[in-house]
Amino acid sequence: MSDKPNKKSLVKAATTVTNIVVAGTAGVAAVALHSWAIAAVGGAALAALTAWGIFGKRELEASGPRLADASDFDDPHTKIALQSIKKARGEIDRVLGDTSAEVQAHLAMVVVSVGELEERASKLAVRAEDIAKYLATVDPAQLQKDVDALDLRAKAARDKEARAQYEAARSARAQHLATVNDLFAAKERIAASLLSIAATMDALPAKIVRMRALDAQAMDQLTGDVKDELDRMNVEIQSFEETLVSLGDVAHGA
Repeated sequence: MSDKPNKKSLVKAATTVTNIVVAGTAGVAAVALHSWAIAAVGGAALAALTAWGIFGKRELEASGPRLADASDFDDPHTKIALQSIKKARGEIDRVLGDTSAEVQAHLAMVVVSVGELEERASKLAVRAEDIAKYLATVDPAQLQKDVDALDLRAKAARDKEARAQYEAARSARAQHLATVNDLFAAKERIAASLLSIAATMDALPAKIVRMRALDAQAMDQLTGDVKDELDRMNVEIQSFEETLVSLGDVAHGA
């Protein structure tokens, strides 16, 4: 038992040096790539790397972003996607736990990006659930029938004022139908995005294992490629989130 403090000290010292390098290079990357995610990654990567190097997997999971619990959702597509993401994260944690400190150091910023994806997945899941609950209360086919019926009434009306009222009602129904169709499309895109996150995370463990066999230069290249892939996905999902915001709380006021 007397050798344990020495081992911890060695890990801490080695990790501290690597942390300084990671934090410094993150700032340079932020300037070069104009990325808010990387701009903030110096401290975040430092925390993630420290967690892996000193405290271990359990502490990192406790302090990192929390993925929404699939059991809290009723929508089946959302539940399946969240379960897939959770499974993928578990495998990432397992493989990282079996990986050397050197490789973990290279992956510090990748771990941060994975956490960002989990956060975005959780937000998307909440939106999907909200939309799904509303869509369960509407019948697009009936709305279309209403639009068609009001259109016929407007054309058949002899009274000018009555015709105007029919046309106004038809317009309101048509807008309602268009909004519902937008919500169906948004729900489908959310489902696709969640499954894309799951697939991307599911592929990471194999890439981490491959890194173990690479030299430092090749490892840097692969790490950069993986980080770029995750960053692109984060940016794409952020853009999608903004389009969802543009819908507002339409599910409640449609």
